[in-house]
Parts: sequence; C-alpha cells; structure tokens
Amino acid sequence: MKANIKQVKIVIPNEVILKRVNSTPTLKRLSKLNLVVGENTENVNHYQFSEMKRMYPILGIDIIEL
Repeated sequence: MKANIKQVKIVIPNEVILKRVNSTPTLKRLSKLNLVVGENTENVNHYQFSEMKRMYPILGIDIIEL
C-alpha cells in the first residue's frame, strides 16, 4: 500500500443524513463509493481524508482511520 493512501471507515447513522450527503454535490464528491447507512470502508488519499475529516463531522458522520 502506498504511503499516502489510508483506509477509512465511514459510519453514517441514519437515512436522513445519507439523503443529505447524496443531495449535496460538495459532500457527494468526497467519496467514490455509493454510500449506505451503516459502515462503509474506502481507500482514500491524504487530500480526500482531510476533506472528509473537515466536512463529515458537521453532519454527524464518523470517520475512523483503520
């Protein structure tokens, strides 16, 4: 695995927050996955990780580095 690639777990607590992420272009572009309620695991680079850590906690989404 490259040094600047991290594996993160994105935990979306409910359907309302998921709908908000999918309807907001700025939030939708942060993840390449088709996100679902619950745990989502994705490999991201440093820039994507920093943007996720900045934007997702505002909505109540947990980001956990694995």
